[in-house]
Amino acid sequence: MSRVGKKTITIPSQVTLDFDSTNRVVLVRGPRGELKLEKVHKNISLKQEESTLNVLIDDENDKYQKAIWGTTRAIIFNLIEGVTVGFKKELELNGVGYRMELANKLTLYIGFSHPVVLDIPAGIKLSLNKNVLSGESSDKQLIGDYFTMIHDRKPCEVYKHKGFKFPGRVYRKKVGKKGK
Repeated sequence: MSRVGKKTITIPSQVTLDFDSTNRVVLVRGPRGELKLEKVHKNISLKQEESTLNVLIDDENDKYQKAIWGTTRAIIFNLIEGVTVGFKKELELNGVGYRMELANKLTLYIGFSHPVVLDIPAGIKLSLNKNVLSGESSDKQLIGDYFTMIHDRKPCEVYKHKGFKFPGRVYRKKVGKKGK
C-alpha cells in the first residue's frame, strides 16, 4: 500500500475540484487561478466527499499502480496548494562580472561572449534583487523547470563557487592545487 497515495487530501473552501472520468482530466479552480492535470492513468479513480478527496486504484498489489497512486496524489495536492498559496523559488548568481537584468525578458551575463536572453513563461512572476532572482507561480512544475533551466546555464563550479546556486542547497567546494 502506498503511504503517500492513501493519505486524504483536504480541499479548502475556496477551491473547487472537478474530475472528468471520461477524458481523465482533473480541473482545480481557486483564488490564484485554474490548473489542470490531463491524462490521469486509467486505473486511478477519485472519491470526493464534502471537503476531502481520496485517490484510489484498482489493484493495491500491482507495483506499477502503487507508484502511479502516490505520484497522482502528490500532483493533485500540488495543484490544490498552487491555486491557494502558490510556490516560490530563488536563485543566486555569484561571480565577478556576472549579472542579471530583468525587463520583458531575463538577460544573463554569465561569462560567455554573448548575453543569454531568456523568455519568461506566462504564469511566472520574477523579481530581481541584486544577485538573487525570485519567482512566484501557481504551477510547481513550471517554476521548477524554469529555474532549473536557468541554473543549468551556468551551474555553481566547485573551485570558486562561481555561477548559479539555489539558496539552502549545500555545494561542495574542492581545494585547488596543494603546494608541496
